[in-house]
Amino acid sequence: MPLLASIDVGSNTVRLLVAEVSKGRIAKEVLSLRDITRLGEGLRDGGRLKPEATERTLKVLRDYAARLKTLKLKGVSAIATEALRKAADGREFAERVLAETGLELDIISGDEEARRTLLGIKAGMSGLGCEGRKLLVDIGGGSTELVTTKDWKAHNSVSMPLGAVSLYERFLFDDPPMAQQVLELERHCYKTLAALKGFKPEGGWDCMVGTAGTITTLAAVELRMDVYDPVRVTGLKMGRAAVGKFLSRFGGLTKENRRLIAGLEAGREDIILSGTALLGVLMDWAGVEFIVVCDYGLREGNLLDYLEKKGR
Repeated sequence: MPLLASIDVGSNTVRLLVAEVSKGRIAKEVLSLRDITRLGEGLRDGGRLKPEATERTLKVLRDYAARLKTLKLKGVSAIATEALRKAADGREFAERVLAETGLELDIISGDEEARRTLLGIKAGMSGLGCEGRKLLVDIGGGSTELVTTKDWKAHNSVSMPLGAVSLYERFLFDDPPMAQQVLELERHCYKTLAALKGFKPEGGWDCMVGTAGTITTLAAVELRMDVYDPVRVTGLKMGRAAVGKFLSRFGGLTKENRRLIAGLEAGREDIILSGTALLGVLMDWAGVEFIVVCDYGLREGNLLDYLEKKGR
């Protein structure tokens, strides 16, 4: 079976998937890696990437490129999202990646990110239900993609300037943060979502599916995982009450103490509170009582998109 690789360079995390593909689907994962590099650290619209953030990310990409050279690949698709969309030197960074690793980094739009996320979630949720009108949520480091679909094909999407890293840097200054800081963060999220006109269908959604680091980490914490297991995570239902309890729990702890929580990914102890607060707001705004977790997302959707375009 053909062997393909997908690399997703996000504002917080860089992820690699190498998989065998067959009949338009991911048949077997051969290599799966994720590294928190915080590429979007301190980034503002039109600003430049921090040198230390670019070096952390380049180090990981050099490692990934070296690993890929040892494999008999039929193709590689590497994409970047919000951090490089926002940065004044995003293209410059992509050129440096090409020069130093040989990887061609495609900076995709928010709409394209949402479309490929839909492909990934659809593949991950195969056979797990979630019928009717669906709201798909991908909380990233610098942005959140919302996709609404009924048949997994026709869809509307929007990329919101709300991310776990950007919200943390803007609102949560103390450790642990004051309650007022969390409240201001939530107000900002509600205000941003209120500006969406015509996106929410009449009567709301029948099902909400969530992917990416914040949501899968909450699932791992819910399951008290010492070792992350994507199979156990996918399909897990988390209620609004559970998300509220997570918010209270994280908000009362310092970053150092959050590191001790089983299931909490190392390097995410600072932004898990902002991501959780955002998820709570999204669930309230959407009017849903629970969210279904899916480990598959943009990284997998990107691989499937590449497969489709290459006609394999």
